[in-house]
Parts: sequence; C-alpha cells; structure tokens
Amino acid sequence: MAVGNVIDVRSKKLGKTEPKPTEYTDDFLQSVSLYKRTTERSYRAALKISHVTIHKLKKKGRLITHTSINHTALTSNHKIARLKWVLSHLLSAEDNRDPRFVDMQQVVHIDEKWFYLNPDTRRFYLLPNEPNPYMCEQSKRFKHNKEKKSKNRKAGVVEIKAIQNVNKEAIRAMLLENVIPGIKDKWPSHLSKDIWIQWDNARPYQIPRDEEFNAACQSDGFNIQFIYQPAQSPDLNVLDLGLFNVIQSIQYQSFPKNLMELIENVKEAYDLFNPVLNKHCWITLQCCMEKILNHFGGNHFTPPHKGKKRLERLGLLPEVLHVDRTVVQQAVDHLNNMFIQIGEGNENDEGMEVDAD
Repeated sequence: MAVGNVIDVRSKKLGKTEPKPTEYTDDFLQSVSLYKRTTERSYRAALKISHVTIHKLKKKGRLITHTSINHTALTSNHKIARLKWVLSHLLSAEDNRDPRFVDMQQVVHIDEKWFYLNPDTRRFYLLPNEPNPYMCEQSKRFKHNKEKKSKNRKAGVVEIKAIQNVNKEAIRAMLLENVIPGIKDKWPSHLSKDIWIQWDNARPYQIPRDEEFNAACQSDGFNIQFIYQPAQSPDLNVLDLGLFNVIQSIQYQSFPKNLMELIENVKEAYDLFNPVLNKHCWITLQCCMEKILNHFGGNHFTPPHKGKKRLERLGLLPEVLHVDRTVVQQAVDHLNNMFIQIGEGNENDEGMEVDAD
C-alpha cells in the first residue's frame, strides 16, 4: 500500500458468498397442529419463524392455502344407502366395456335455497384512504309470502314477509303452482312423459296425497313421480353442484337495500346463468357418484375437475360417463361384506348379496 500497489481483497470463492438460506423440512412444517395453522400469525408464532419466511415458503409452493368446508356426518347406514343409490344408476357392462351411468334426462332435481340481503362477511379492495363499508340488516332469512288481500292492499299484490322455515303447505303450493306447470310447459316433445322429481327427504318434503295433487301429476299424458335421494347427500343433487352457487355468487355482487331489491337481484342472477353450463353440472354429478364408489359411500372428497370447458370446445365432452368396472366390483364386494357382517351379528337377520351385474 505504501508504494501504491493495488491489493485484491475479493473472495476467491465462486458464486454468492452470503449464508445459505435455512432449509425447513416437511416434518418441521407439519409439527404444528392444524388448529394453529389457520392464520399466518399463529402459524409463524408456533414455528418461531418470521412472517417473511412464511411468505417465501408460499411463493416457492412449499405452503398452500386451503379452504376447508364442513361435510355432512355419515353413519354406516348413510354410506350403504349412498352406495346402493349410485349402483342403481349404473347400467350393466356390455361387450367387455365398463358400465356407464343411466340417462338422467327425465329426472328433475328440486331443492330450496336461502338468499340473504347480505352475507356475514364481504371482501373489498380499498384504497388506504377509503372508509370501511358499513353494512347492516335486521334479519338474514327472507322469502315471498302468498298473495293476500287486506285493507291496506288489493288482492294480487305480493306481500313480502320474513319467515324462518318452509313447511309442507308451502312446498305443496310451490309444486302445484310452479314446478309441475313449469315442467309440463317446457318438457321436450321427443322425450317420454314419465318423469321423476328428485328431492331430499327433509321433513317438509312430504309427497302430497290429495286428489288435486295426484291429478296434476297424472294429467295431460304425464306420469310425474317423486323419489327421495339418500339422506345427508347434497352431493347427489345437481343444484348444489352448480346452479345455486353460481346465482348466489352473482347475487352477492349486488347490494339490495330491501326485500324487493333482493328478489329482483336473484331473478337477474338466474337470468345471467348460462343454461349450457347445466350440462357440465350433470357431468359433475356423475363424477361425484364415481367418487362415492371409490370412497365406499363416504363424502371425504371434492368434486373433481375434468376440464369440461376444454372438452366442450373440442366436441369431446360426453353426456354419460363410464365407470371402471374394477371400482364398481370393489364397491359391490364392500357392500356384500357389510351385509354378511350384519347377518352374522344378528342371527335373526339374513345376509344379503348384491349382484355386480
């Protein structure tokens, strides 16, 4: 340095010389119980690492966010009923091909759906200086009431009231005044008029037995019958697999201030729904049925994605799906084993056997 020579103090090591990043093993990341992994704050506190580390792990794909939903609780009887229901919707295999689902064009699914003025929570993207949106409501559950004449209104004017449940009288009126006439009015002429209406076996859903109702189901050449889907099985109703979620998500993009606006918003959301997507919903229903076979009647699964839009564009989307015969045989064997165990457990019960065909 005294004579002005340059001293090279650079490291002779190639590449970066800073400390290597800490590697976190899967065992370490899974050492925290799930109930402490609901937020980043609680998760990093349990692991004793920084929030920056959590962010980097998410960016690398080591951690993903997942929204878990509550599934309906199923007993052994529920699972048996679900398996038998799915198997009853399969046709026998032909020419060494896998069995396929029956054509469901003559089955109409019905169910009720609650629409709220406001959901409990909403997510907004705001600027830092924007005030938080204020939302309030008196009650969430609202429905139409029947036309009623009083001193304050004329007959024919719809009176809007809040009700907390739907009873069998309301169900009968809806079927008699809306559902059955709507089916007859829109039913394709090339299809048989033997129709099955599928609904769940909730307490208000009792099939009316009066002469007026029976006449409505059997008139004009129609033969309309009702069938109950297995209990605790919303995944077997096509409405819960598409239509309801779509129109509710559209309706939540509006901000109704009263019941009349809520009714109009729901109607607009229904009109915006593309009816072509109903075809995709029926495919999803068959996919769920296949999953039920795979899980021996259980519901620990999410509706699978089959790329239906892409297949639709390519003209390859089928209307009826085939099921691997191995999956069907395993479900049948599982049922037979359960019935044999039941028969052995009670000498008064006779064992039952399910035929794979």
